[in-house]
Amino acid sequence: MNVTRLADAGFVDLYLGSDYAEIKGMTGAGRALAPAPAGLQDDIQALKKRCSEVYKQTGRTEYAVHHDDRRYRVTVANDLQDNETFIIRQTPDGIRPIDKIGFSSDLIRSVNDVKQTGLVLISGPIGAGKTTTAASVVSQRIRTGLLGVSIEDPIETLLQGQHGNGRCIQLEVGEREGYASATKKAFRMGATTFLLGEIRDGETAHEVLKASLSMFVVATLHASSVIEAIEKYSILCEEKNHHAKAMIAKSLYIVTWQTLTPIIRAGEIAGHHVDMVGFNIKCATIQDVIQSEIASGELKSLNDQFGAIRYRFT
Repeated sequence: MNVTRLADAGFVDLYLGSDYAEIKGMTGAGRALAPAPAGLQDDIQALKKRCSEVYKQTGRTEYAVHHDDRRYRVTVANDLQDNETFIIRQTPDGIRPIDKIGFSSDLIRSVNDVKQTGLVLISGPIGAGKTTTAASVVSQRIRTGLLGVSIEDPIETLLQGQHGNGRCIQLEVGEREGYASATKKAFRMGATTFLLGEIRDGETAHEVLKASLSMFVVATLHASSVIEAIEKYSILCEEKNHHAKAMIAKSLYIVTWQTLTPIIRAGEIAGHHVDMVGFNIKCATIQDVIQSEIASGELKSLNDQFGAIRYRFT
């Protein structure tokens, strides 16, 4: 594969150190992690220079940069010799249609039901495409003429602008403004749909929980299963509210878990496939049973409940 622009090279992550440039999940590569091709070196150095400039100007260790028509999320670490190391994730070049992200017809119907509110919790391991899924859900939800607000740290998606008859406004949180003040601003805008980025700590989880009691909220969380996602979200929420489980049981609308698997053809990575499972709790015929178990924190039997889940749409 002879490409000279990162924008044209499909990949998951780029690792740049003082004496190496390695690329993960690149289409056409023979293995998952490989040295970056020679044809990309000039573009890689240009991106690395841009990342270093932003780091020196802002001091932030996590941020996003725009380079050659693509957006990249950057994490900065220093090695034992105090050299800068950049871990760079390439974000999608557009919003995926909701029928292309692995959602079942029941989940798509759930997103389109504007009468329903609550949290859509998108979970999975690192690098599984959770943010891509979350952006698709928000875009689909607001297409009928709703206002959405995306609150991210840093901004990774391309949600700003019109989606069908709806519109999304993006806000970036950071040192000057946290999730709490940004969420209040979004409420004042009259938004009905929120993307509240990645749940990393108790403060963010608390803001997600409060908003999801009355709004349609989409958020992502690192987890190894649907059950772990609910458990981890509950633990983080309880850092701020010891009675959070009852509120979570009431407000959790959809929970999903996904992985991103490379497609191998002729010994090379030809692309990636999203494997996803997801459940609508509020429209389940056994809604009361599932919500009772979440409220009590007894999650072990949820696997059985989800395995037999059926829906009742109104």
